[in-house]
Amino acid sequence: MALHGDLFSYPLPEFLQWLDSSRKTGTLQLSWEAGERKLFLLSGQVGATASEGLRGRVARLLALAKLASGTKVLAAFDELSRTPDVDAAFDVHGIQARWIRDLGREELFAAMTDLTIAGRGTFHWTEDADRSGEDWVPSDMGIRELLFESLRWVDEQPDVDKALPIDALSVRALAPPSPSQPLMHRIILGLCATPQNLGRLRLSMGVSRSSVTRRVYELLRSKLVEVEGAPQVEADPVAEMLEKGAVLMREGQYDAAGIVCASLLASDPADRRVREFARLVQREHVAALYSDMPPLLIPVVVHDPQGMALLKPEERQIAGLVSGTWDVSTIVLASPARELETLKTLAKLLRMGLLQLTAPR
Repeated sequence: MALHGDLFSYPLPEFLQWLDSSRKTGTLQLSWEAGERKLFLLSGQVGATASEGLRGRVARLLALAKLASGTKVLAAFDELSRTPDVDAAFDVHGIQARWIRDLGREELFAAMTDLTIAGRGTFHWTEDADRSGEDWVPSDMGIRELLFESLRWVDEQPDVDKALPIDALSVRALAPPSPSQPLMHRIILGLCATPQNLGRLRLSMGVSRSSVTRRVYELLRSKLVEVEGAPQVEADPVAEMLEKGAVLMREGQYDAAGIVCASLLASDPADRRVREFARLVQREHVAALYSDMPPLLIPVVVHDPQGMALLKPEERQIAGLVSGTWDVSTIVLASPARELETLKTLAKLLRMGLLQLTAPR
């Protein structure tokens, strides 16, 4: 199946939502004034992205940060044509694959932000996911995360433009780069040890203006850089909490990320960023639970009266639905609790040894 269209008639966020909900596998090609970009999708995950000169930009950024030589990075990319294992291809050259993924994700966040704001361009979707012949870079993130982050960037772009209105502003680092910082922050802090013109900084890095200004704005908000002529930027506690929640979610700490969401929703339920993040955390948590407990497997109760006595009444009610004939998806449908709560209870029963998962006969 192939689809063609323009992003004015079918806005990019809506198209990404459709691709996510239908769990599509294939290649999405986006074309606009800035060029072309391809996203390689596998069942709701953006496994990789490709655009002209992308591998060279990644090599340049890592060389500027003094994390790896450009020639080694390009040699590792060549290794990808011989092995599908991304980590192995970069490990053999002494390069951390997470740096490559971080820069791939950065490219996608910036490109989706630019396209969403512009509201124009064209798309071509095909179910052919062949990457051969493409200079692809791994990104490994869910469509939902890409959609949430790009919309958050769009929502906060007016604040960024207000703080950094022109490229002639001078940026100076107030702290040295640290391994604990996000990669783009490390790169910018290293380059701005001596004052750098914002426009020259962007050109030397070779990335889009939306990416550089966004990261400089974050550093300015954290008091890690000084921008001559920029207005005073106050810390945005909601944005900071959302960033911490996103880190927790990427680490698989969904319950902790859910606590962050609940706190933010209680303080401002009207904030679109918070609502979108809450939906993202719930969907990712559900997807992670289904990966551990596939929908078609059949839970079977393990007889343990003492273990059952430790359960809460609502957990015992869900345990009572386990008949040995219903699969996970049927139990979720029959449960009076929400999908997430039902799956969390089943996962708890598995951890306690009160359930076993069996294949359907």
